[in-house]
Amino acid sequence: MPMQIVTVMVPPLRAEPRGAVWIGNAISWLCDDRGRLRPRLPAWLAAARAKLALDRTARRDAHNREDLYALARRYESTQPEFAKDLFAAASNDRAR
Repeated sequence: MPMQIVTVMVPPLRAEPRGAVWIGNAISWLCDDRGRLRPRLPAWLAAARAKLALDRTARRDAHNREDLYALARRYESTQPEFAKDLFAAASNDRAR
């Protein structure tokens, strides 16, 4: 019986996504039997959330202060007393 050689082109396998590998490694690291990190994880997560909340508050305050300055600059030519009050409010908020 005659033999025949067949060549088939197969595309290379896709690489594993880095994020999925990192998350899988982190979960396996947290779930191991020696989990020394597990008891400290909730406290670390709470501290990280608190820091993010403080950063978010600071950004929001800065944005609100910039809005007040922009509003004061807009009213400066037509209503100078009102603009002066807005500048004072924005500066007072900054001093806190």
